[in-house]
Amino acid sequence: MATKTIKLVGRTTDFKGKTLWEIVGDLKDFGVGRLLVRNMFQRYAEPCYMRILKVETVDGSQNSDNPRKVKVTVQKTWRGVTLPKPVEIYSTSYKADYELVEKEDEHKYLQNNSKIVEKLLSTHVEFPPLLREFVCEETGQKDPKMKVHFKATDNKFVRLAKEGEKPDIQITMGLGQPAPVSQKLYEGVL
Repeated sequence: MATKTIKLVGRTTDFKGKTLWEIVGDLKDFGVGRLLVRNMFQRYAEPCYMRILKVETVDGSQNSDNPRKVKVTVQKTWRGVTLPKPVEIYSTSYKADYELVEKEDEHKYLQNNSKIVEKLLSTHVEFPPLLREFVCEETGQKDPKMKVHFKATDNKFVRLAKEGEKPDIQITMGLGQPAPVSQKLYEGVL
């Protein structure tokens, strides 16, 4: 008799935990004041956690595609920085990637003082090689630069350097360096 082979079909996931609906549904006052972590964000050295401020159930008729969603308003701490405004979690509440922090372990998250260092981004970058040639030909400038447009948000730890500040991050455009294995293919070209 032949052995049965089980073949799994579909996407795999890295999620580990429960949905928000499963967590807050089992807690007194829906867990207001308790800490949650999202396992996907535990890869960072800085603490990432959320304190539940408010929980709202969603009518099943509004959301017939996924009845396991819930609206949770949280005070989010992202990579050691507590965001100034509360954040509403709704679109990702169905993901089975949340864990409730035990009351005995909350102090580990709250007393963690590791902070992320803000980096400075240059205000101008060079054009890609081919576009640079076209702009030089069109404008007559020797080394044209493009102004960086950067949207600042509360959870980004990079900002544009102000006048007089030296940027930490320099973005350069070019062909890059080939791998040592394929170096001989580029002889005479670079």
